[in-house]
Amino acid sequence: MWFAIVVTVLAAAGNNIGKVLQKQATRTLPRLVLNRQTLLLYLRSALWVTGMLVDLGGALLMIVAFANAPVSIVQPVSAVGLVILLIFSHFYLKERLQWHEWLAACVAFVGVLGLGASAEPSHMDHPDISAWRVLGAFSGLVALLGLECWWRHTHTGLGSGHSGAAHHHHHHQPAVGVNGGKPPPRVSSANSHLHQAPPGSSAAAAAAAAAAAADAVLCGLEAGACFGFSAAACRTGFILAAKLSMVWVPLGLAASVALTSSGFLLQTRGLKAGNTVIVCVAAATSSMITGVAAGMLALDEKLPSGHGMKLVRLTSWLFILLGVSCLAGGTEALAATARAFASCLPPWAWRLLPRPVAVTVHKLQKQRTQQQHQQGMGSEEDDEGLEDLV
Repeated sequence: MWFAIVVTVLAAAGNNIGKVLQKQATRTLPRLVLNRQTLLLYLRSALWVTGMLVDLGGALLMIVAFANAPVSIVQPVSAVGLVILLIFSHFYLKERLQWHEWLAACVAFVGVLGLGASAEPSHMDHPDISAWRVLGAFSGLVALLGLECWWRHTHTGLGSGHSGAAHHHHHHQPAVGVNGGKPPPRVSSANSHLHQAPPGSSAAAAAAAAAAAADAVLCGLEAGACFGFSAAACRTGFILAAKLSMVWVPLGLAASVALTSSGFLLQTRGLKAGNTVIVCVAAATSSMITGVAAGMLALDEKLPSGHGMKLVRLTSWLFILLGVSCLAGGTEALAATARAFASCLPPWAWRLLPRPVAVTVHKLQKQRTQQQHQQGMGSEEDDEGLEDLV
């Protein structure tokens, strides 16, 4: 198991460091287009080629890890690649890390050690259940994710299109004057209340912004689920190859590539609509949780036999999750992510949460609402001051 963990750490480090090297090389290279001169410039760049080879080597090592270890071990450990990336940035790119980043890196590293310590030799073996049960369970989980994405994005698209049309009609119809000319100029503050936007417009704008933020978080969660199922698809291919035929290895890799591509598309949509850090934290969290869930439910992966080792395994998952989340966005991003998650919860789900968790999230939401209210009051005072000057 330690071999698979070390290979996973090296693979994740290769993926992250390779992308950083390629990013560094593109600063002195033109935009990548499919013509002979530009491609030769990229191929002659030693830094870009090195980054590409390191990234490719990391992908190959990750395949080796999934062939030798369960998803519930490999997927959480792969998130520690961010720790290696930050250490690499500290020494190679001369970027100074804050104390809480070092603390988060240590917490994630302790989680990796806990996963290795709680592993048992039997965890390396393929499950004894039927191959068709493995295939059916995994296909069912992927189908559920696909149906959820299809229904939500279809429903959201129809709703946003309707609201967009109403928004367009509301703002462009009154912009024409009595004779079809330009609208009249703004009057003094004494009569400004006659020309202010209706009270519901600010509430509608706030509701639209909240809906966009919630949609971005859900896109991040869906992207992370695709990444987690991508890891499980790779492992499923090796399990089915041992039970049925070697043809399942390329099929599993193809399914992994398809799920990863879908995850990148969903993540890109979320990044366009919401906060980058929150979307990335949501994707990283969902990727780890989904990978572990797919391994336990579809691939019949087991927890350690002893109760003490079970506690170590669960604590290790929690340490890696907290460490990587803090590294991805810091404590402020964790609070913002918690608020965003809470905005997506239906009312009945609040009753299922532990009371301390629900109270903490409610306080975070209340603090955020007060901050937004104070900012709104400040902007209104600035607008009134400008109107008085006019």
